Amino acid sequence: MPIGKTWSKATESHIKNNVPTRKGVYELHSFGEVKYIGSSKNLQHRLLEHLDKRNPNKYRFKTVGFLTRPVKAERKHYDRHVDKYGSEPDWNDRQP
Repeated sequence: MPIGKTWSKATESHIKNNVPTRKGVYELHSFGEVKYIGSSKNLQHRLLEHLDKRNPNKYRFKTVGFLTRPVKAERKHYDRHVDKYGSEPDWNDRQP
C-alpha cells in the first residue's frame, strides 16, 4: 500500500483544503528526502500539528479503509521504507 500520490506543498491552507479528516498514513518531506512516516485517525488535524512542530516542505497521504487500523498501515509503510533505504526516516524517533 505505497502512497502513490504526488507530493503537495505543506501549507496550512493547502492541508485544510485538500486533506480529509479521515484516518490514514502520511509522509513528510524536507531537505530532499522523506523525513517522517506516520498515521492518524484524523489526517488533516495531524498534518496541521506537524506544521507547527517540524515545518516540512511537502507531504503526501493515503486514507485507509473502514476496517484497516492506521497504525497497521503505518507499520507496513515504515517497514517498506527501511527495507528500501536501509534506515528509518530522520524524524521518526521510534518504530510504529
